[in-house]
Amino acid sequence: MAGYILRYGKAGRTDMMAARSWYEKATVKGHPDALVALGEMGIRGQGGLTKTDAVSYLTRAADAGRTDAMRALSDLYRTGQGVSSDADESQRLLKQASQSFDTEATKRLGDSLFESDPKTALKHYEAAAKAGNIEAAYIAGVMYAENFEIRPDSDRSAALLRQAALGGHAAAMADYGLLVYQGYGAEKSIEAAAEWFRKSAEGGDAEGQFLYAFTLAKGEGVSQNLEDAYYWVLKSGESAVDEYDADKRALRERLEANVDGAILARARAKL
Repeated sequence: MAGYILRYGKAGRTDMMAARSWYEKATVKGHPDALVALGEMGIRGQGGLTKTDAVSYLTRAADAGRTDAMRALSDLYRTGQGVSSDADESQRLLKQASQSFDTEATKRLGDSLFESDPKTALKHYEAAAKAGNIEAAYIAGVMYAENFEIRPDSDRSAALLRQAALGGHAAAMADYGLLVYQGYGAEKSIEAAAEWFRKSAEGGDAEGQFLYAFTLAKGEGVSQNLEDAYYWVLKSGESAVDEYDADKRALRERLEANVDGAILARARAKL
């Protein structure tokens, strides 16, 4: 605890060297939190520690059963930082953490196989989602909706995206809102879709911001509000998808051509 207080300045000052000293005293007693903390400091180059030091401390923590240390070690072996690159060891550590019910490790197993073996990746994502990992639920939901060598399943996609949306995942809120808007795997409701778009927009997702702007401009499922529509379409910015950006520009230009300038000025002022 003394190391923690000094590392994060909880008593008013930060002292990485002193934090390291206290953590090291704790590691002599085999304290797993101290081992993980020194591993984190080594990864960040704090207190004079290196990534090689991080590997040593995290290995001891992993041997003591710390799954967060296993995940961190997996990253170091995968990227060859502080240790020779070893893809097999990286995978072994993730599997070990996953078998210890670490949902983030299970999700990362999916990440590691996403390009090479999407079907197996999906199994890991669904297992992580079942254990409550909302990011895994979101990715699995998208995989069931898009062509990732996976047979499309609208019901499964909607269920997973709903799980992620209910968990506060802003991008999932936008995608699930679209399914509700279209009635694809979910009960169709323009009002419910607009509410999901609003939550997504307020959560910071650019797609949700554009979709909410669109519903506000048309007054679909929500009272028409051209000022807010212009605000949200500006807020959504630009993406890397030309077709999507063209739709944004079209909505923005149509609002600029048909809405009173004072209303547009108020929307710009909100930004």
